[in-house]
Amino acid sequence: MVTLIQALGNRYDGDIRIGFWQIGFLGHCGEWHTSPNITYFASSYHQNQVLSAFNSSFVQTKIQLRYFDVTGNSNAQSWNVGFHDDSFFQDTYGEAWMFYNTSVTVGATNQWRNQPIGGEVRPELWPCVFSSDPATDCQAITTVVPLNWTDCVQLTHSSYQWLSYAFTSPGYSGADYGRAIYGSIMQRYSFFVSQITANEMNCSGTSHVVRIGVTMSNVGIAPFYYPLTLNVKAVNATTGSSFSTQSTSVPISNQLDQNSFVYYFNMTVQSNTNIQFSTWLNSSHLVGNQVIVFAVSGASASGIIQLPTVSIGSCLSYIAATQANSTQGTGYTTTGLYSSAWNGSCFVSSTTTTTTTKAVGKNDVISMSSDIILIFSLVAIDIIASAFHC
Repeated sequence: MVTLIQALGNRYDGDIRIGFWQIGFLGHCGEWHTSPNITYFASSYHQNQVLSAFNSSFVQTKIQLRYFDVTGNSNAQSWNVGFHDDSFFQDTYGEAWMFYNTSVTVGATNQWRNQPIGGEVRPELWPCVFSSDPATDCQAITTVVPLNWTDCVQLTHSSYQWLSYAFTSPGYSGADYGRAIYGSIMQRYSFFVSQITANEMNCSGTSHVVRIGVTMSNVGIAPFYYPLTLNVKAVNATTGSSFSTQSTSVPISNQLDQNSFVYYFNMTVQSNTNIQFSTWLNSSHLVGNQVIVFAVSGASASGIIQLPTVSIGSCLSYIAATQANSTQGTGYTTTGLYSSAWNGSCFVSSTTTTTTTKAVGKNDVISMSSDIILIFSLVAIDIIASAFHC
């Protein structure tokens, strides 16, 4: 078994098609229990062997374990693992043995700050989980009692929940569909850019150095657990040619507790030119055409915020310090910036509002097996209509 785990790590560790890898191998369905005959389950010694093999074989791809209190001879925090609740919305919180309560008992409520939390919605509750009144509607189809979705997400800091019902017929429709989208978006990260500033630093000959400051916070429930970069680009607005592109890392420590951080970029541009600055997030773990869309108005589905054009004069006419502020988004409507002008200390824009919605679709999932969960293909948009304003 250990040899197989090592071989899997050699083949799949760092494979960007895999969001998170759930540790199986032990117990019924690989879910680390043999209930109701608990005496049949693997000893702590054998649990340690499996966990050690996964920890040493998967150093890039994040791994997850089923129970906070079934972790071999070591406590949950000793392993580089996240956790998954395979009865989410049913046994997530309440009694002492339940998922969140167990994390409290073993002192692992902060595991989400470095490792992902996820799972699977309890199957009996799939048809009614996003109804207007799950407590009542679920009674008609099952004896399993649902909890509160918002409480489940907020207590666990869930990044995803597997719910295949959403991708099969009849799936969700009408108001239930809207609540399903919102329930998905409620999880994971949500990056909000509250302010972008541009300040002239110096000028020599025909070159200006403009410092771009991007103030960003993660207002979501959990961080982005893989390498993440914030990028800024300066292009000639007339010719489209690029002057400068710079990137900086966004560590997980900067994505916690909704704290804001300012990221600075010194961009060298030419005099007597119209310049357009843009900013976006990127990760080497995105697959294909996936993008991370900012939770602000004015961010297109491309994930790029483009600032209005700035006219750069000669060294005798420095640009004025300026800034653009934004409004946090909570829905799916984007505001398109169709024309803009530089006006002293403010970015002024003429706007036309268009509505776009990105739903989670069946074709977004590449593949699925009992131990492989592909997460990044389930990214939804979290932005609303409200233009940059001064």
